[in-house]
Amino acid sequence: MFRIAICDEMQPQASELAEALRALADELPGEEYVIDVFRGFKQLQKAMSECVYQLLFLETRVGGISGIDFVRRLRLTDEETDVVFCSSEADSALAAYSVYPVGYLLKPVDRKKLRDVFRHVADKYRQKPSIVLKGIDGGEHLISVDDILYIEVFGSELDVHCLRGVVLCAGTLAEACNLLTSQDFYRSHRSFIVNLRHAVGIERCQFRMINGDTVAVAKNRYTEVKAVFEAYAGVKRRDP
Repeated sequence: MFRIAICDEMQPQASELAEALRALADELPGEEYVIDVFRGFKQLQKAMSECVYQLLFLETRVGGISGIDFVRRLRLTDEETDVVFCSSEADSALAAYSVYPVGYLLKPVDRKKLRDVFRHVADKYRQKPSIVLKGIDGGEHLISVDDILYIEVFGSELDVHCLRGVVLCAGTLAEACNLLTSQDFYRSHRSFIVNLRHAVGIERCQFRMINGDTVAVAKNRYTEVKAVFEAYAGVKRRDP
């Protein structure tokens, strides 16, 4: 799932940009996408605490709040989300590049420049690892590994909890483990695989996930699992 957020208090311009981006996203074969529009940075910040966006289109000032300062704070904890500024202010471009956006587009947005920056980010996203799981009613699901929060098994059904919802698949947890070779994933319980990247804490035999869900930890392995998570979190903090 490719997620895009637009933050601009000028609704006609935001709607026009959203329509242009939908047309570009429709060009991506087989790719699911979501485009959300926000009128303020507080609403955007709340949404970003619940899910991950790959691409942000921001005005340089919304409701008197600086978009550049918003991204500067974002960069303290998030270096991966790509940002494009869409602004009527040409003189803000130099300051904007201090927070490493992938583009700075002047309004009205040139469609060719918009397409170039969109495809650059989309192509980078599509190169990220994915897994293919069987659907419960036949067919297959292509799921981005980064999107997975955790996987829960019920008999022969796998509930793959992703950042934007649950994907129902068929198979066993062992089969899913074989596909998820990244060190981000850990089998914390006989019924759960957790993506440690999206865990925000561990306590009382359960993980707390970024979306507020909890994932069970086997009681007889709690000390071991907690040590694995703390070691993982420590490595991530030291990563440049």
